[in-house]
Amino acid sequence: MPKASLLPSTPWTRVIAAFNRHFDKPDFEAVKAVYGCFAAHQLKGQPCWPLLIGPPGSLKTALLMGLDGLPGTHIIDQITPKTFISGYKPEGSDDDERPAGLLFRIGDSGKIICPDFSTILAINRDHRASILSDLRRIYDGMLHKEYGTGHDTTVREWRGRITFMAAGTGDVDRHYSVFASLGERFVLIRWPRAGFEAAQRAIKQDAAVVKQQVCDVVHLLFEGLEGLDPVLPGHLEESRIPALGDFIGHCRSPVVRNTGGGREIIDVPEAESATRISQQLAQLAKGCALIDRRDTVNEADWLLVKRVAFDCLLPARRKVLDAQIWDVTADSDALPESTRRYAIEDLTALGVLQKNRALSPMSISLLEKAGLI
Repeated sequence: MPKASLLPSTPWTRVIAAFNRHFDKPDFEAVKAVYGCFAAHQLKGQPCWPLLIGPPGSLKTALLMGLDGLPGTHIIDQITPKTFISGYKPEGSDDDERPAGLLFRIGDSGKIICPDFSTILAINRDHRASILSDLRRIYDGMLHKEYGTGHDTTVREWRGRITFMAAGTGDVDRHYSVFASLGERFVLIRWPRAGFEAAQRAIKQDAAVVKQQVCDVVHLLFEGLEGLDPVLPGHLEESRIPALGDFIGHCRSPVVRNTGGGREIIDVPEAESATRISQQLAQLAKGCALIDRRDTVNEADWLLVKRVAFDCLLPARRKVLDAQIWDVTADSDALPESTRRYAIEDLTALGVLQKNRALSPMSISLLEKAGLI
């Protein structure tokens, strides 16, 4: 990416300049993807929920905290089964008074940011299941709760549009079967580890100053977007994005293994439908065009969409596929033998690979339609 000083001054190039000033080698594709999902909140259609995954200390929180203070944005540090809608009412309140709960405070449209999604995966299994169930329904635009107070059912139901954004560590991949119970409402955006140079710069940082300067440019990024609705070109809408969504849906579907020593495959559920992931990728493309104030999605947006789509895969499966699709063998060869074997077995069971490890006819057809081979 060219240096910000050589680019015309736009809201996006000012974001580039601010991140380059404070951080070492930021991943601007990841930055734009996260903010593209945020911008897409104003579009018609399904919301796009990003989950930013990276090691601790890798800029995830700074990226999300740049959105702090924007209208309709709510940052929460912890989620419980009673966070979104609660039956609690203060003593003496009317039976029909709307109960407590974050969704009722937000209203019918808003953005929720959870900087540490890993805390949800670490809580009691029953509570975690309740939270994930709530998130599924919130994504779909309605959440209804039953509890033993009041008699007016209208105060137990929320309807609206929420964009939920979160960050987590690699624990998300280790809880893959649990996370898959969300019905894949998220698109995953992976952030690389920060190294020695990043540590040198961090030592000199004033956290409050950095946050304020990042917030200043990020807030400007979302000004004046009202009423804009970028067009998705026909070849992306009719072929590339649906084919990519279908391919990724097959590749990221869970495979159930025996938890004993042999770890044999005991069930291969039907592959995830291509509809939701394709909707999200289309919204992401439009959100990225919005950030640039363009009225049409372009090739750069498509390349970012492709990157995010493959970020949604488990890392081992991704490395195996990189070797098969683009002949990138180094990362795959570096995997432990058992990890590579399980990934190949999973992808074969899902119909993505053949028994000889080559891409299946289905995979080749979808990748050709997506323009990737």
